[in-house]
Formats: sequence, C-alpha cells, structure tokens
Amino acid sequence: MSATRSRSVDRSWRRHLFSAAGCAVFGVLVHLAGPIVPVELATVGLGIGVIGAAFLLAWAADAGEAVFHGGLVLAVVALVTVLPEFVIEVRFAYIQETELVSANLTGATRLLLTGAIAMPLIVAFIARRRGRAVTPFHLASTRRLELGILLVAALFAIQIVARGSLTVVDGVVLLALYVLYARRIQGTHGEEPAVVGVAAGLLSLPPRHRRPSIAALMLVAACVVVTIANPFADALLATGTSLGINPYLLIQSIVPAATETPEFVVVAVLVANRRPAQGIALLLASSVSQSTLAMGALPFAYVAGGGGMSIPLAGRELVELSVTIGLTLFAVAALSVLRSARFDAWLVVGVFAVQFLYPYPVVRIAAAFVFLVYAIDLFLAHRRAVPPLLRTAFGGISASQ
Repeated sequence: MSATRSRSVDRSWRRHLFSAAGCAVFGVLVHLAGPIVPVELATVGLGIGVIGAAFLLAWAADAGEAVFHGGLVLAVVALVTVLPEFVIEVRFAYIQETELVSANLTGATRLLLTGAIAMPLIVAFIARRRGRAVTPFHLASTRRLELGILLVAALFAIQIVARGSLTVVDGVVLLALYVLYARRIQGTHGEEPAVVGVAAGLLSLPPRHRRPSIAALMLVAACVVVTIANPFADALLATGTSLGINPYLLIQSIVPAATETPEFVVVAVLVANRRPAQGIALLLASSVSQSTLAMGALPFAYVAGGGGMSIPLAGRELVELSVTIGLTLFAVAALSVLRSARFDAWLVVGVFAVQFLYPYPVVRIAAAFVFLVYAIDLFLAHRRAVPPLLRTAFGGISASQ
C-alpha cells in the first residue's frame, strides 16, 4: 500500500472499530449474566452483540481478502462473512428443529439477492441525496462465476422441493459446488478487493502488524459469534412467543436483518464511493455461500444431532424454498447481461415488500410464480448470456475473461 493511500484512509476507522468491539463485548456480558437478565432485555443486548461481532467479521473479511491469497483463504473468508447465519442455521438442524431449519437460510438469501437486483434504486437514491447525476454501471465479467454457481444451485434445489427433503447426498453436491466456487475464484483477477472504511484502515497498518491484526480480529469476532448467536436466537424466539409473533417469521426476518446489516452498510459505502458494481459482487458472493455452503451443511448437522439421512421439509418450508429458488433464478436472469435494469429492481422490491407485509402461503406462492415467470422471460431474452455463466462456473473459460 502506498503512502498516499495510507494517508487518505479516514482516521475515524479506529473509533468505528472500537465501537463495534464494544457492542460485541456487551453481548458477551449479557450472555454471561444469564437468567438474571429479563429475556426481552437479553434479546436486545444479545442482538447488539451479534451486530457488533458481524461488523467486525465483515471488516476483517474484506481486509483479509486483500492480504491473504489462495483458494482455501478465500473459502474461509466466504464462511466468515455468513458465520452468524451459518451458526444459527446449523444449530437448528442439529437440535432437530426441522420447521425452523429453512427460516434463516431463505430469509438471508432473499435479502441479499433483493439488495443485488435493487442496486439501481440504491444508486439513484444516494446520487440524488448528494446532488449527483445517476451514471450507469456494469458488473465485471468475473461476476459470471457467482451467477453461474447460483444458477446451478437453484436448478439443483428444484428437485429438493419436488422430493420434500434435504438429504446428505444433496449436502455433498452443494458443498462440492462451494469447493468449485472457491477453486474457480482464484482466477478472478479483474477487480481489486472492495476494501473501504475500517477494512481500508486495517490495511493501512504497518506491514508487520497487518496480517496478525486481521487474523486476530477475525478469530475473536468469530468466537463471539459462536458464543452468542444461538442464545440470541433462543431469546428472540422466547420474546416473540410471549408477544404472540410467529417464531418462523422472527427467525426468517429479524435475524437476517440483524446479521446482514454490516454487509449492507459496506455496500452503501461502496455505492457512495461510486463503486456499485463491487457492492453487487459482495452481495452475490454472500448469496453463493448461503445457497451452497450453508444449505449443504444442514443435513450433516441433522445427522450429527441424531436425525436420519435426510431433513423432512413440510409444506411451509417447501413454499419458502420455492420462493427463494424463484428469486435466485430471477436474479441470475436479470444480471446475466452484467447490468441491472430499473424495471427489474422495482419488480423485486415490490414483490419482496408485499410478501414481507403479507406473509401468507398464498402470497408466497404468488411471489414464487411471479419470479419464475419473469425469470423464464429474461432467460429467453438473454439466452446468449446464459452459456458463458455455465462455462465460467465449470472451467470452460477463465473467470477473468
């Protein structure tokens, strides 16, 4: 890193870092206080801790991608970015809470993909606030890798819905897709890592301190997440039950909104710095981790907890998974030409808002139908853009081309 770049780093990054660390420590203290804290206050305190730790993880992962190299490191970075959701999802599978297994997974994935497609609206909003003209943007060709993996994962998940269960064999295939993604991403040299804010501050540290500091921050934040993520989910369920709120909706909506906050903050900063394409790249990479690594790990956690070789999925879980598949196919079709259209953005935001406000099965089914119809239409319109996605994912051409 040059001296000029080091001087240009916002010096407030340390204050932001210590604030997030303080929130994480506060969450751990609330957890240690145990039963003496009322469950409602524990929910708030643990939630603050999870958000603080998630910010630390996001910053450390962004900085780590710039200083560490190799497919294994990139795989670890991808895991770190979805660690809060991953811990909660695997825990529900392990304790045989099959009705909640898909809640956090589908909620987080849909939130990430909605943000990716809605990027033109986010760009226009920030541009108007800053009095700037809205300029068009395109994704780098390297993003075909994420889109290709998402396409394959979504098509593969169709047979999971048709069968009504998530098996260990499915887990093997999905984990293999993640390994393929980690191996292929080694060739994506077309973009610099999207490091801004605190991540850029970490990279401004002296070279001898840079790697140890980033690795230590990642490890400590991961330990905090592992310690308090599950108590937070338990406290949230208890609070929601006492208020008469459906537990499934709590896990699907509130937990992803909390744990995905750091990524959306980073995306907003990237957009504000006129780097919206890298904001989409961040959201797509996290979506890949959710659709392959997180989903693939669930049947193994279920077996480890004493369950069978497959997780049975009831009607509600199948509907939610169908909506997620439909949105994933729509996202891939919309972004296959490496740009996001304004109409697609308004469509996905509108459907997302309706199914969020009216969380009824018939509304969810209608949302899945709308996404699927428009996905088919876009795939037909962009049919020449689809084969390069698959060739990039499976190694026919370099991801950097």
